Amino acid sequence: MTTPNVRLGLVAASRIAQKAVIDPLPDVEGVELQAVAARDASRAREAADRWGAPDAYGSYEELIGADDVDAVYIGTPASLHREWAIAAIEAGKHVLCEKPLASNADDARRIAEAAGAHADVVVMEAFHWRYHPYATRIREVIESGELGRIDRIDASFDIPDGWIGRDDIRWDLPLGGGATMDLGCYSIQWARFAAGEDPDVVSADAVCPVDGVDGSLGAELRWPSGVTGRVHSSMIAPGASVEAWLRVTGEHGTLLATNPLAPQHGNSMLIVDLGDRVWHEPAETTATYMHQLVAFRDAIVDGAPFPTTTEDGVRNMEIIDACYRAAGLDPRPIAD
Repeated sequence: MTTPNVRLGLVAASRIAQKAVIDPLPDVEGVELQAVAARDASRAREAADRWGAPDAYGSYEELIGADDVDAVYIGTPASLHREWAIAAIEAGKHVLCEKPLASNADDARRIAEAAGAHADVVVMEAFHWRYHPYATRIREVIESGELGRIDRIDASFDIPDGWIGRDDIRWDLPLGGGATMDLGCYSIQWARFAAGEDPDVVSADAVCPVDGVDGSLGAELRWPSGVTGRVHSSMIAPGASVEAWLRVTGEHGTLLATNPLAPQHGNSMLIVDLGDRVWHEPAETTATYMHQLVAFRDAIVDGAPFPTTTEDGVRNMEIIDACYRAAGLDPRPIAD
């Protein structure tokens, strides 16, 4: 028998849906785009026609209730993730939810609780980098023991000032705005991934060009093992280029992973410096989003395990909230 395709619906005709779903879809067997929903029916129809989806809906409720949709990708602002993820879960739809999982840890816990109550539904947080072979290679080097005892872990994701206009939703507090929400969620997860355990936030500092919204935030971390480190993210960085990296410092050497976010762009390199020996490994250039969509399909069809669970999403959000509190800011608002 031929396994039927997973029929996917897009909750929001968003820009990120193009990268996360539409672009990799031709390279992923067993998944087909069935429908697009937007809050405006004409916008939904335009996007559906452009992306080749048969169905268009002028409300998210209609798409989630459609019998011919098996799974949904939620590409709304973070403040809407809780509402629509839970609605989809309760309707029996599998969910690929854009990062971060929710506006705050409380909302993330509610999504996790809904997922736990519907064990037959796959709920995956869309941290696409985690599914790329580059992430596997980082883990292999750390676990090989060549670095020796790990002493420090640092990670950063900064984009130049002016790349995101002040009218962008990433500057909108009620929608879940902030550098830590948009960028720092990655640097925090890179550091957690490298350590294999979750840290405490020791202190943090932030710059807020918009009231309550961090244009940049850095946080000092300490792990139960004694490892220390710092994570940083900025939407107002000086210069003209993006900086995205993870550095793991051990007693015998240092690992530097450049651009763990998107190795597919071909400028990512794993650099390991052991003092008397240095090696460089280019990253495989297959798309992170393709690997993520394959993992989502396999979890649905075969029950394959995956790392970016709702439980992991809750833990990432707890650290994000702790960073905000340590910097004297409130976590992003609870969804209405």
